[in-house]
Amino acid sequence: MEEVKRKIHPWRAALLLTAAALVIAVGTLVGAVTASAYVVKGSDYANVAAVQTRLKTLGYYTQKTDGIWGSGTKSAVKRFQADNGLTADGIVGSSTERKLGLRLPVTGGISLGKTTANVAAVQARLKTFGYYKSTVDGAWGKNTLAAVLGYQSDSALTVDGVVGGGTARKLGITLSSSARSGGIVKGKTSGNVKAVQTRLKSLGYYNSTVDGVWGKRTMCAVMAFQSDHSLSVDGNVGSATEKAMGVTLGTGGSTSGGGSSNVSDSDLNLLARCVYGEARGEPYNGQVAVAAVVLNRVRSSKFPNTIYGVIYQKGAFTAVSDGQINLTPNESSYSAARDALGGWDPTGGCLYYYNPATATSSWIWSLTVHIKIGKHNFAL
Repeated sequence: MEEVKRKIHPWRAALLLTAAALVIAVGTLVGAVTASAYVVKGSDYANVAAVQTRLKTLGYYTQKTDGIWGSGTKSAVKRFQADNGLTADGIVGSSTERKLGLRLPVTGGISLGKTTANVAAVQARLKTFGYYKSTVDGAWGKNTLAAVLGYQSDSALTVDGVVGGGTARKLGITLSSSARSGGIVKGKTSGNVKAVQTRLKSLGYYNSTVDGVWGKRTMCAVMAFQSDHSLSVDGNVGSATEKAMGVTLGTGGSTSGGGSSNVSDSDLNLLARCVYGEARGEPYNGQVAVAAVVLNRVRSSKFPNTIYGVIYQKGAFTAVSDGQINLTPNESSYSAARDALGGWDPTGGCLYYYNPATATSSWIWSLTVHIKIGKHNFAL
C-alpha cells in the first residue's frame, strides 16, 4: 500500500515550531526557578547564613558561614533532611525550617536600635566569646549578623539575628534606645583621652592616632576592653575601667568659664536645649560642635562670659529667636552638651557656625570656614 504524504502548510509549520520553542522555554524557566529555590522564603545572605549556622551547630556543616549557597550547603541540608525523615531535596521549605528550629525570613538587627553604642556592645561581647572576628566599630554588617546567628544557635536562643532582650541578657549587656557616646567620668579632657587612647593602643585595642579627641573609635576600643575584662560594656571610663587599664586620670579642671564637666544643672539643661534647637538631626559630632561653639564664646573676650549670656545674646541663635530653645531636649543633646563640657571640640576653637543653604547674613560669608560638619560650616 502506498504511503500517503500530507502536505503541511508553511504557516502551520511555523506555528508548531513556535509552540515547541515555548514548551522548551517554559521547561527551562521552571527548572531554573526550582534550581534557585534553595530557601523557599528567600535565598539572600541572612537566610542562607541562618541555615548554615544551624547546620553547623547540629554537626552537618563544617565550612565557613558565608551566606552563599553552594554544593556544601546543599549536601548538608540533604543529609539533615534524610536523617530527620524529610524529603531529601536540598530545599529549605517550611518542614525543614521547623525541624532546624529557624524563624525565617531573617532580618537581623537590635531591638532597641542599631546605634553605634548598641552595635559596639554586641560586637565586643561576641568577640570576647569568639564569634566575631572583625574590628569592634559599631557598624552593623554581615559579619556582625553572622556572629549573632552563630551565638544564638549555639546558645539555644531563637535564631533570628535580632539582639532582643533574651539575647542581650545572655550576652550580659544592657542596650539603650537613646544614642550614647561613652566618655570619661572624670572629664573628656585632652589629657585624659590621650591617656586612655595610649593605654588602649599599647594593649592592641586602639589602632588610630592618639589625638586626645574622644570619638567613635575610642569608645569602641573602650567597650572591647571592658568586655574582655568582665566590666560593664558601656563605653564609659569610670573608676573600675580606669583601674583595670592601669591609668590615672585627671579630674577635668575648674568649674569656671563653662569649659569643664562640672557645671550647674540649669547650665547643662540650657546648653542641651540650645543643641536640640540648633542641631537636632545633625551628625552627633555636629551636635557636640554646636555646644563647643557656645563654650568657645564663653571663653572669648568678644562675648558674654556665661553660657546663659552667650545663648541669649541678642540675635546670636536662631533657636532663641524662633522659640525652639524652649523645646525639651533629647538624650543625644544632653550627651553632646556633656561631651563639649568635658573638653571635646570638633571645631578646633571656632566661634561661629551657619548653614550655607539658609544663611541670609552677608557678613557671615566673610568668615574663614575651618570645618564642615553635616549641614553646618564652622568658622572663626
